Amino acid sequence: MPGVEAILSDEDFIIAKAKDAQKSDIFAAKAWMLTAKTLFPTNFKIQFEAYLMEKQSGNVQEAAECFSSLMLSRQNMTALLPEISAIANALRSAEGSFLCQMFDHICPDIQLTILKTSVENSDDTTEHCKLLVLLLKKFPQLGVDSLVKTLINAEKFFYDNRYARLLVVETLPLLSSLESPRLLQRLLIKAIDFYNSYVYDQTEHDISDPWQRLYGVLDLLGRQLCWDPYLVNYSNSLNKEAYFQKLLTLRNSEDCRQLLYCGVTFFLRSLYEQRLLKGNHILVEALSDPDMPQSKRRKSDIEVTGISAHQFQVAANCWELLHNNEVISREFNKLANQLQAKPWAEGFADELALYRGRYDEALPSTTSNNMVSCLMKISVYFSQKKYAACIESILAALPQLPNVEGMLEAELIIGGKQRHLHFLPLTKLAIMHYICTLLIRILLNTGSSSDLIYGHIMVLMQLGWPQEESIFIHILEYIRQKGIFHYHLFASYIIHIDILEEICFMWNEQGNNIVLDILPNSQQHVGQRRIGTRGADKGVKEDFKQALKAQVTRSNESTLNLIIQFITSERSFFLQVV
Repeated sequence: MPGVEAILSDEDFIIAKAKDAQKSDIFAAKAWMLTAKTLFPTNFKIQFEAYLMEKQSGNVQEAAECFSSLMLSRQNMTALLPEISAIANALRSAEGSFLCQMFDHICPDIQLTILKTSVENSDDTTEHCKLLVLLLKKFPQLGVDSLVKTLINAEKFFYDNRYARLLVVETLPLLSSLESPRLLQRLLIKAIDFYNSYVYDQTEHDISDPWQRLYGVLDLLGRQLCWDPYLVNYSNSLNKEAYFQKLLTLRNSEDCRQLLYCGVTFFLRSLYEQRLLKGNHILVEALSDPDMPQSKRRKSDIEVTGISAHQFQVAANCWELLHNNEVISREFNKLANQLQAKPWAEGFADELALYRGRYDEALPSTTSNNMVSCLMKISVYFSQKKYAACIESILAALPQLPNVEGMLEAELIIGGKQRHLHFLPLTKLAIMHYICTLLIRILLNTGSSSDLIYGHIMVLMQLGWPQEESIFIHILEYIRQKGIFHYHLFASYIIHIDILEEICFMWNEQGNNIVLDILPNSQQHVGQRRIGTRGADKGVKEDFKQALKAQVTRSNESTLNLIIQFITSERSFFLQVV
């Protein structure tokens, strides 16, 4: 309108015309802006409107030229700050956006000015540091010392994980060197703390290979202090045993820093890997048999089997090394106090106590009676030969058996005389297999060779058969030598086909006169006559034959449930036998 146009300045009039033309004719709009820029080459408002027009039209090159002119003029920088901030945010998050493309078309000197301006005008410390990281990623030649110092000395750093993440994940990879070894050690401690906490945090999974990133920080410190390159360049494929042997060479070194930082990092990683593999397993004292062939993998007086066994032994040995002497132990404790997550505090300390034979330390409190606590008590009491307490814990565990059935454990007994520990899965079958294996040993260690003891052992050995076959052969020899065997629970609980076949073979054996008193009372003939392998009583023999056939038909029944029922029913016997 003429009345409105009369009060506009020449600059505003041309801008208004350009904006109006932009709605229908972009070329006319550009003509107006070109006229304005020619008539008023130093006017900020015209230059800024020209930039906005090119930006709205999606013209990357033209917008870059306009914004470069604005930055070079250094006029009214306050008005430019929102746009500078938008460019910085785009560079941090939206790769390929218009502002990122425009930034790439700006010459490096002006790019640097834009990023420096965004850093200088950020009030929030976190935002300031993030912008510094962006600046240093684009211009690494500037050096990161000031940023590192800003971050590590920030008061919020110690309770706000965003600062730690910014320092450890974003900033440290930009470092090529740092003058102060002391500052580098502080950075390494922060990196150890951050990545150790991160791997146990169930909410974040966006950092790829955090352990390798931690070794990158270790390498930075190691190169400056001339440490063994092998120890600071751990790779995912590196042999753990070879690495640990390298660490062992440092145990008497005057400067304990290399052992401390390399050892702690190696320990935490091994422990994490062990816990990752371990899952729903518990470390228990298992058995060794000198009559069985020895394991080829055995390297010490203690053998650990089962899932995560190797990782556990590595972590355990590393823990011992980090407590090798007073100096390294003190430094480890100082470093441990600075770690937010202490994974050894849950589970590993008890496992380590059991591994080292410190049974009283491994024993759960008397008030704790859940499934895991019961298994730990069973394991410890058995090792201490406190069989009565062991049986009480077994009976307490039976009502708490898990629903998941699982499988038998092939490595509960291994060859040799060494101590043997095993990671037992918390499944119904595995736990019962372990319980039966221990109960058999407890019964054998009573010193009694009664028919009732041997009969109970035959019931128990059915679950892990043929694991206990050698004991069964011993029992058969005992029966042959004695010539008589009384066990009235035979028909109720012995259903394994191999055991039944051996009993049947013994019964049919020629040249022996063995009396098998194994039928239940209801099947005994008048006068409680006993079944012999030879004799004139054909009726009794026929009863025995039919009884064995009936047992064979039960061979497909659940041995697991049968043995749970057996132990429960014979509760009073087990409590009194030791």
